[in-house]
Parts: sequence; structure tokens; C-alpha cells
Amino acid sequence: MQNNSAKKSLPKYRQIEEELRYKILFGHWKPGHQILTEMELCEQYNVSRITIRKAINELENAGYLVRQSGKGTFVTEWQDSLEERPVLKSFTNEMHALGKKAITIDVELAVTEADRIMAGILNIPEGHSIIQLKRVRAIEGGVIIGYSINTFPFTRDFSTNPDDYYASFYEYLGQFDIFFTSALDYLEAMLPPAEVAEKLRIAPSEPVLKSVKISHSTDRLFTEYNICYYVGREYRYYVKY
Repeated sequence: MQNNSAKKSLPKYRQIEEELRYKILFGHWKPGHQILTEMELCEQYNVSRITIRKAINELENAGYLVRQSGKGTFVTEWQDSLEERPVLKSFTNEMHALGKKAITIDVELAVTEADRIMAGILNIPEGHSIIQLKRVRAIEGGVIIGYSINTFPFTRDFSTNPDDYYASFYEYLGQFDIFFTSALDYLEAMLPPAEVAEKLRIAPSEPVLKSVKISHSTDRLFTEYNICYYVGREYRYYVKY
């Protein structure tokens, strides 16, 4: 999820759209669930009906919601349209496949407690300790490619020293026999929030590609939540059919 400063940089309808999208993606609203009426959402968010309609239209166009005349607005079977990756690559391996060497130029690490939403995402109890790992990723030579925020359950096995997370995160988890074999993710183009633009060292007017991904370990006992912002002019996303 985005932090408060990032949210404030988005138009109000986009802020509401993102909050509603999270309710759908992370199971608070199930497929077939009827969402609140436009008037109820207006009262909840203290905005105009035009703003709510724009947010709902965006989610409808993206395939998450469907309006039924005379009945209301319902959550679709949105999972059917999301890509599930059978084999996951780390940023390090992704760059290696392109003939480039990935490096990390900055790491921030914090141990905090999972709120209700994050607990639902990671399938852990509310208040459980989690690690939030923020890293600026680049290729050898210093060209910055992305800014990633990885959030995952904390155990005593995991280091809280930022220096231990400069290499591949997936390889680090592999030391504990944690391997990701499936994920659900979506991509969207956007202008960077202020914090992101600063980390990527780009202008606020330069577009980025935002990736939001939930990855599951082979045994489905470990879940990782990742948001990554890629510099649009430096990153290409390849899909094989």
C-alpha cells in the first residue's frame, strides 16, 4: 500500500479507487459482493458523486467491478483476468537475462506491526511483526531502474541489518527454504509520488511503471507483498505467450 504522502499526491478519485481496489484484491470484498451505493461512498469519503463515479468507472474498466441495472455494483471474478506467474524471477535474474548486472544502491529496513489490511494480505494475525524493506535498484554503472518496497512476516531467522539485503532478496529467502512459485500482480503507468521521484532521482513529471505483486511460497505458508516503481524510460516488461 502507498504511504500517506504518496496518496496525497494523487487526485481524490484515484485515492478512492486505490482504496477500493485494495478491498477487492485482499479479500475484504469477495467476488459477487455488492459494494456500497454511490451515495454511501460519497458520505464515507466526503466527496461529490462525480468523484465516486470516476473511481468506480476506473475499477469497472479494469474489470474489478460490474454495474447491474436496478441492482447495484458488484465485485467480479477479477482473479480470472490477473496474470499468475508459474515461475518467478528476482530483479537480479531479470536483469541478468538482459545481459545486465543488478545492484542495490540504498536499503532502508523497519520492523513494525501488521495492521488489519496488511495482516489480511500476508495471512498473519493483526499485530504480528513484519519487515518493510525499501531498496533502490540499479544496474552496474549506477543507472537507477526501480524503487521497491517489500513487506513480509518477520521471524527471528531474518536479519534486521539493512546490509544483509543488498543482494537478491529471493536468494536471501532461499537460505530459509522459502521459494516463490506463484504470484498475482498488476501493472499501471502513473506519475511518481514525491518520495518515489526522490528515490529514483527523476522529475515528478516523469512517468513510472508501478507493479503491485503478492507472491506465495511453494507451500503457501509464506506470503510477500511487493510494490515496485520502475523508471519508465529505463525499464521494459516482457511477457511470453
